Amino acid sequence: MRISKLINLVSLSVVMMLASCSSYIDKHSVKMGKTSDVKIQDMKSFDRNGLLVAQATIKNNGNSKPVQYRFQWFGDKGERVWGDEPWKPLVIPEGRTAMIEGVAPNLEASEYKIELDSY
Repeated sequence: MRISKLINLVSLSVVMMLASCSSYIDKHSVKMGKTSDVKIQDMKSFDRNGLLVAQATIKNNGNSKPVQYRFQWFGDKGERVWGDEPWKPLVIPEGRTAMIEGVAPNLEASEYKIELDSY
């Protein structure tokens, strides 16, 4: 009986952890255009010398159509702290992954979003 409860508790913890990862990715990303085959698998952020750094692992589950990405940077109150970055092209072969990284342009940036688009 104790083992069964332990297994249930561990299973619930894993489900909650996966759900929180998904909501974190949803909160920090925007997909536009025909990007349904492109998935953000993992995302994290950290401080490097006082600047926010954002990293994401992106997987192409379908065709090899090129995508583009850019970072948007926001302050504590949700206000934009920098203008639009230029789009950066990214070609990921089918079934492969790529890691992208963005570094905040100033110290006011405390939040970010990654925008993905097809072209």
